[in-house]
Amino acid sequence: MNIKDIFQQFIDNNKLMQLATQDNGKLWVCNLYFAGDDNGNIYWTSNRKRRHSVEIESNPEVAVTIVNDVDKKQAIQISGKAFRLSVEDSDKVHEIYGAKFGQKDSRLEEVRKDTSDSRAYWVLKPEYIELWDEVNFPDKPKQQVEL
Repeated sequence: MNIKDIFQQFIDNNKLMQLATQDNGKLWVCNLYFAGDDNGNIYWTSNRKRRHSVEIESNPEVAVTIVNDVDKKQAIQISGKAFRLSVEDSDKVHEIYGAKFGQKDSRLEEVRKDTSDSRAYWVLKPEYIELWDEVNFPDKPKQQVEL
C-alpha cells in the first residue's frame, strides 16, 4: 500500500481531528468532526462565531492532527491554509460531509442563511502532511505525504 492510500484511509476511517489556530500569537486548539475528499482537502462545519472560525478569517494558517490508533502509534499532522467556503460550494461539501455523518438538511439550510452568526462549511487545503505510522513503516515511521 502506498503512502497516499494510507493517508486517504486515515481521512476516510477517522471522524475527529484537532485543529490549531492562532490570533496575535495566541494559540487555540479544538476538536472537530471532519470529512475529506480524494484530493486531500479536509472539510468541517462550524458556526462562524466560534473562536477557531473567527481566527481562521483573520489568519488562515492552521494545523491539524488526526490520531488513528494510539496503541499502534498512527497519526497524521497537517499544516496549510483554511478558509470558509462560499454558499455556492456548500452543496458539494454537504454531500461529502453527509456521506460520512448522515445527511441533515437543516445543516445545509443554516449554511445557506449566510449570516455572520450562521453555520458555514470550512476547508483545509494541506501544504504539508506528515504521517507517523509504526504499523506500515516500523523501521521509519515518520513519512512525508505528497499529494
